[in-house]
Amino acid sequence: MKSRAFMIALLVLSSLWSVFAQEFTATVDRSRVAMGERFELTFTLNGSGSGKNFRPPQFTDFLVLSGPNQSTNWQFINGKTSASITYIYIMQPRAEGKYTIGAASVELDGKTLQTKPLTIEVTKGSPQQAQKQGGQQGGDDISQQIGDNLFLKASVDKAKCYQGEQVTVTYRIYTRVNIANYGINKVPALTGFWSEDLEVPKQIQLTNEVINGKQYRVGVLKKSALFAQRSGTLEIDPMEVECVVQVQSRRRSNDFFDQFFNDPFFGNVRNVNYKVASEPLKINVQPLPMDNIPPGFNGAVGKFSMETWLDKKETKTNEAVTLKVKISGRGNLKLLEEPAVSIPPDLEKYDPKISDNITKQGNLIAGTRTYEYLLIPRHAGEQKIPSFPFSFFDAEKKSYVTLNSPGFSLAVARGNEISGAPVSGITKEDVKLLGQDIRFIKSGNVSFRRRGDTLFGTPAFYALAASPVFAFVGFVLFMRKRERVLSDVLAVRNRKARKIAQQRLSSAKTYLNAKKREDFYNEVSRALWGYVSDKLGIPPADLTIDSIRASLEQKGVQVDTINKLSSTFEQCEYARFAPSADSTEMDTMYNEAALLISTIEDHVR
Repeated sequence: MKSRAFMIALLVLSSLWSVFAQEFTATVDRSRVAMGERFELTFTLNGSGSGKNFRPPQFTDFLVLSGPNQSTNWQFINGKTSASITYIYIMQPRAEGKYTIGAASVELDGKTLQTKPLTIEVTKGSPQQAQKQGGQQGGDDISQQIGDNLFLKASVDKAKCYQGEQVTVTYRIYTRVNIANYGINKVPALTGFWSEDLEVPKQIQLTNEVINGKQYRVGVLKKSALFAQRSGTLEIDPMEVECVVQVQSRRRSNDFFDQFFNDPFFGNVRNVNYKVASEPLKINVQPLPMDNIPPGFNGAVGKFSMETWLDKKETKTNEAVTLKVKISGRGNLKLLEEPAVSIPPDLEKYDPKISDNITKQGNLIAGTRTYEYLLIPRHAGEQKIPSFPFSFFDAEKKSYVTLNSPGFSLAVARGNEISGAPVSGITKEDVKLLGQDIRFIKSGNVSFRRRGDTLFGTPAFYALAASPVFAFVGFVLFMRKRERVLSDVLAVRNRKARKIAQQRLSSAKTYLNAKKREDFYNEVSRALWGYVSDKLGIPPADLTIDSIRASLEQKGVQVDTINKLSSTFEQCEYARFAPSADSTEMDTMYNEAALLISTIEDHVR
């Protein structure tokens, strides 16, 4: 009887222990802090498992310098495993007074646990003394130790630039602790800029740098080329990185076995998640000078050269020739607009084929953009292509530069006459096939003869007799050709996607100049949705942000470009119903849409 009562009591105590073992507490390293002083807020979950859905309180009265930085400790005692999970914040008060930190909550084993509110008193004091005091009292706190030895810094090669001039921003991590892994949590929005990621080594190359007497290991995480789309003061938002930091666990016991197992040989370290963010930066963007703007200037900024050539000096009517214009240099080549090429009316000109060869190594965007014009002479004689200018603003010299192409002379002899006009969007290969489409009407003397009275034995009789066979063969050939055409619809849509999108953007440009806000954003949205539908081969009914993202990722398009495209879709929808829209914002949207199409075109063939 006694043994049975003992077992019941033991079970009750065991159940009570399991209940009390599950607790969620909140603590601060000090309840009284001075203005400018940092303090540490820790939420600790003790239990037999890991919690989920951690919800911190609102920190409206405090500035969160770091956190939540999560760490986990596992213990194995008397055959049972228990876990202790901590969420650590480094905080700083915003103003003097007495404040309450509300309750945090977490779910564990199907139950919701909450902490008790805490009271913090903020007093006046010397920030230097308070910081020193905080360092002494919290010196053993892991989160504060990491914060004193790990930070992220953003720097630019120039804080003042012209609109359209390249600014290079570099994100470096400075550390005096061991980082096992890292990941970029938040990429800057870069509102008002067009950005291109520059190449950095996949394996971080660390260098040493001494700051305030401390030696740090420094590595470049990300580097981007920025091109301001408008003038004024623009801000580069912070970038956030989450690091997995390896720290040495400390034991308070002086037990022999604790000292033995604390030996570094046994790798007594634990991983702590810690978030760091760069400080925001401001760039002063100056507008381009209004004096001495050359005629035909279209906004190009950088340092460029121009080459032009004609692939032949002699040709025949209705035979294609090619005029190439190659722009080389440093600057955002994807922002360049088509040069103002003047072609005589007797030469039929088609929309140019644009090809880019751009490098992103080092700190500069450089390369070439080539415009290939297809020209078809319609009349014999000497055709002259006059010289045309290309102007840009040299930010280093702070002046405009105009380059002029040479003039060309094309001797055109009479060739085969072809009736009909080619359709828009024709390529050079299409032009060569025009002569096969329609046979010429034969001219000359016509002879007549009297028809016989009987049909049998005449050529007409044999033609009628064979007509069913010819009709059947013709029908089979027609169906095969129709199948080939239908199967190639996706390829045709892919090939003409950019041209159609550019036509829609031209319409959007007209609405932009007329300040028709709703029509402008509708046309930009149509251009982008239509382009990705044609380029990716996704039917409009199946076109969603998720399907576009998945298809672009599969084709190797950068995540930044995909995010920019998604953001542009959202901005178009929002701007259509916004009460007003700045013409500068509309101009920025137009440039971003054109650049997105150009960027995707480089990756998706």
